[in-house]
Amino acid sequence: MSITRNNHYVPQWYQQGFFEPGCSSLAYVDTTPDRKVLADGRVITQRGAWDSTPTSLAFRQKDLYSTFFGTSVNDEIERRLFGDVDARGSQAVRAFIGTDIGEWHDHFQDFFEFLDIQKLRTPKGLDWLKAQYPNLTQNELMFEMQGICMLHCAIWVGGVPEIVSAEDSDVKFITSDHPVTIYNHAVPPTDGACAYPLDPGIALRGSQTLYPMDRDHCLILTNLEYAKDPRTDPLQKRTFARNYRCHLRTKSPSGSRQRPHRQFAPSALSHRPW
Repeated sequence: MSITRNNHYVPQWYQQGFFEPGCSSLAYVDTTPDRKVLADGRVITQRGAWDSTPTSLAFRQKDLYSTFFGTSVNDEIERRLFGDVDARGSQAVRAFIGTDIGEWHDHFQDFFEFLDIQKLRTPKGLDWLKAQYPNLTQNELMFEMQGICMLHCAIWVGGVPEIVSAEDSDVKFITSDHPVTIYNHAVPPTDGACAYPLDPGIALRGSQTLYPMDRDHCLILTNLEYAKDPRTDPLQKRTFARNYRCHLRTKSPSGSRQRPHRQFAPSALSHRPW
């Protein structure tokens, strides 16, 4: 059996959701392209933008998930862990893009499990994990990654989810090499708390999780206290559940709201909670 060493940290099936109509490739931009030193000492920057990039070449890195035993290379994390995660995750994402309440219910757990591992499996996510444990070997890093891959689920499930649609807009959503993004208006990108590979803490009341599911749909997860009162301190930690019995239920959307282009882009955003 051949070994898979070029690991996609953003699944190919997910990338396909951002194809322009009639296209089978991506417009791809590398914001930190490689630099090459020429024989005469000059340094040139390699090409960083392509109009037609197949998913097989986008968002991948060699040996990102490989483990090593002497001279042997093992790809079981790619094949067995992410093979299963992506199979279930693709069905879950497509379910939540749709409006079938039964499908939401059936794929609820798979959706949040996929979201959590997607945040951690990228180069940025793994660099964050390495920053917590600076002396990890590659094998130890892969072991720790599997151990914390449900780290954020409890916070997300206790928040207020909303799916934003740009189906009626001429401006669409895009994705990146770290699709699960954390935004807190009190922590701008220039703040030290956002220095690579950091994000604003998910447990902060004002932190919102953004995940573009395809070019027409984006998930927004907001902590309950901030959703109830946007004037609350965005840097204060959310109130965590204590010893209470909790129930979750999915429900039909309660309607939509249209936003004009002069206020928001995309230009016609409809919001539907579940």
